[in-house]
Amino acid sequence: MRFTSPAQKALVVAVLFGVNLVLALVFDALHSEVASIVLTVLQVLGWYIASRVFRGPGESVRAPRPWWRMTNRPLLSGVLGAGYSLLAVTNIAFSFAGFGSLSGSVSILAELVLAALFLLSFSRLRAASPARA
Repeated sequence: MRFTSPAQKALVVAVLFGVNLVLALVFDALHSEVASIVLTVLQVLGWYIASRVFRGPGESVRAPRPWWRMTNRPLLSGVLGAGYSLLAVTNIAFSFAGFGSLSGSVSILAELVLAALFLLSFSRLRAASPARA
């Protein structure tokens, strides 16, 4: 299944955020480091799966998307990559300030992985886009 329209994509994102919120509330109630790590892994998997099933204008619906392609447009990849980079730097600062934990370290690693994937996607999509006059 591939999602191509903005409405379909918005619905998938809303469902993912809803599931994420419910899991975050349940796992927070458990006060479990392991549950927090599981949630982080599920969030990364959710992003990656969404990037596989979303398609932008001009993209083949049938052909598999290259592993590195996270979005259809360089700007969106760049914005998300910068956002995850900033989030990772902020959380690293909090860790150095004494708020570190194992689940926090896993979250930082996940943010760095997502930042790297989005920035790689930005770089490759930008290089492949036609030169603008």
